[in-house]
Amino acid sequence: MSFKFGKRARVSAAIVALGALAGWAGTAQTADSVLSIQLLSSRPDMVSGGDALVEVRAPAGVTSVKLKAGGRDVSTVLQAGPGTGVWRGLVTGLNIGRNELVAEAGGKSAKLALTDYPVTGPILSGPHMNPYECRTKESGLGEALDTDCSVATRYDYFYRSADNTFKPWPTGARPSDLKTTTTIDGKTVPYIVKVESGTINRTIYRLAILDDPATPAKQDGWNGRLGVSFGGGAGAKYNQGSNAVTAANDDLFLSRGFAHLVATELVNGLHGNAVLQGETLSMLKEHFIEEYGPPKWTVGSGGSGGAIQQLLITEIFPGLLDGLQPSLSFPDSSMHTPDCGLLQKYFAANPSWNADKQATVTGFTAGTCEAWKNSFVPVSMANYKPGCELNNQALIYDAVTNPRGARCAVQEMRVNIYGRNPQTGFAYKAVDNVGLQYGLKGLNEGKISVDEFLDLNEKIGGYDLDGSFIPARSVADLPAIRAAYRSGLVNSGGGGLKNVPIIHSRTYNDGRGDIHDRHRDLTIRARMDKANGRHDNQVIWVASAASPAPGAGRAGAAAPARAAGPVTVAPTPSVAAQSLTAMTVWLDAIAADPAPLNTDKVVRHKPAEATDAYWDLQGQRHNETASWDNSKGGFNATYPVHLEPRLVAGAPLTNDIYKCQLKPVRIADYKVSFTAEQQARLKRVFPQGVCDFTKPGVGQVPFGGTWQRY
Repeated sequence: MSFKFGKRARVSAAIVALGALAGWAGTAQTADSVLSIQLLSSRPDMVSGGDALVEVRAPAGVTSVKLKAGGRDVSTVLQAGPGTGVWRGLVTGLNIGRNELVAEAGGKSAKLALTDYPVTGPILSGPHMNPYECRTKESGLGEALDTDCSVATRYDYFYRSADNTFKPWPTGARPSDLKTTTTIDGKTVPYIVKVESGTINRTIYRLAILDDPATPAKQDGWNGRLGVSFGGGAGAKYNQGSNAVTAANDDLFLSRGFAHLVATELVNGLHGNAVLQGETLSMLKEHFIEEYGPPKWTVGSGGSGGAIQQLLITEIFPGLLDGLQPSLSFPDSSMHTPDCGLLQKYFAANPSWNADKQATVTGFTAGTCEAWKNSFVPVSMANYKPGCELNNQALIYDAVTNPRGARCAVQEMRVNIYGRNPQTGFAYKAVDNVGLQYGLKGLNEGKISVDEFLDLNEKIGGYDLDGSFIPARSVADLPAIRAAYRSGLVNSGGGGLKNVPIIHSRTYNDGRGDIHDRHRDLTIRARMDKANGRHDNQVIWVASAASPAPGAGRAGAAAPARAAGPVTVAPTPSVAAQSLTAMTVWLDAIAADPAPLNTDKVVRHKPAEATDAYWDLQGQRHNETASWDNSKGGFNATYPVHLEPRLVAGAPLTNDIYKCQLKPVRIADYKVSFTAEQQARLKRVFPQGVCDFTKPGVGQVPFGGTWQRY
């Protein structure tokens, strides 16, 4: 038996009964606990598009219920089931703003207040950015229908052919090279994929699901689970982003029966704003539930900037993702990448600094800091005109010719969160390096001399508001720093992260001059320990990157088209497949447990294969706890851990301090000797003092809580 709730929803009773793992679907407000209304498609205060999937539960013996929306009788939308005394239906025609649902049965009533927003958004992220250019034509969807870049929803069909590629579904006879696939539920079905394309919250989405056009009402291929892939990079683009109709055609998910979702806003190389990304995912998931019913659970996937999104969205918006598979991870987008721009500029002017000495200061292997500089330092520059990706160049900021134009800098993408400086009219910025002692670890270990240390720190300089080099050090705006911490854009390791399974996986790129170095997984672990006192819901896997991985081209894998940064490889397909297999076992077990969701429940259902491990150069797996200590263990002997400039400068392993508190210069704090002249110079280099990393950072306020509004 199947239930059709409205639109194109077809979902089995068994799947619907499981619902959302984290209670994200909303809470009922009832006059009597025996009769209740629950919203399944979104939070009651975050409905969009004028419709909502509603569940009414009635006392035993009740055979019918009435439902009203804003005084209208909408009872006809309700269908019985799943289970006794349960009715579900898609309520349409909601008004923008407040709406009230009233259920009546057996002389009792229950009410639920909803707030509806336009499907074009926004809901909580604050005013849409302006200027903004559509990319619907570039995505094969024709001209936009309005200024919010909307298009009509369309459906395309593809099939998996005998040569293991996706081909357009032909008209006429079924193709002879059509394959079948057996889903994780044991169903063997024709490997035919329906792709839904549309726009929500000014975002182009592609939703792929197994669906035989000969029997569209059955939806037999869907396994009841949803996978969402996130794209990499970091950007400050004033446009909608583009993708292809095939972007969601991922064999790893679809062959197993998953529905698979991608969207332009869920590519970090577009806007780099996790608040906007989380809002968009919430609206996309709402739409999915209204179309197909609540998924048993939703899992994330994606590398680099795609990993950042999974972590931050889950921290800030718990319940949207039930499990995370971040690869090539970073904890967030506050990785202090501008440091490499300053360091590489200094090294270029001082050729006596050989590769070994440079590595002593950067913490990276050779080439990595240069890769950071080339790839992402321009993103912090408001005058980096190519970064805007605006077809209308007249809209772009120029300090002389267009001082009020669009500024291509990450902080401008977050102006609703960071705030705007009333003196300049520009977004506040969070870049700061006052008091930072570059190369401190190398100095104390005798790898660079006192004079080299002093010269470096004397000449390192900083950035002005436009991101251009200046002789003085960078000084951050305190409102931006506070907002970054309070909003969760600096990953605290808390929020929703403590209640989801996390399987990190990466290829080992440390020695390749690649920015995706493996210590970032350990930084995330340190933050989770700081926030939660534990990290046992997190798993770290590392494999060899000796050869390019065929999986690198998957949606959301490492760095999709149009994302900034070097081309990188994702974990090998075998590791990616093992991750999804382990995650499926883990999440299925959690879903089957009726106990309230908490960290203990997540860890209690952790499968044996979900443990820290590395794959050696021959592809053999070894289970071993990941650690910072390079002096012991086969894990770090095979894949040594490196550092980055702020860790070398004494930052804690959490590496979560934007702007340090300062302490007076004390010669006794150093493990090397200074002459009297060098001591005097040291104090001139740091007239305000040096970083005191035993204290919280300046403006390092606690995470302000989940589902904040701007």
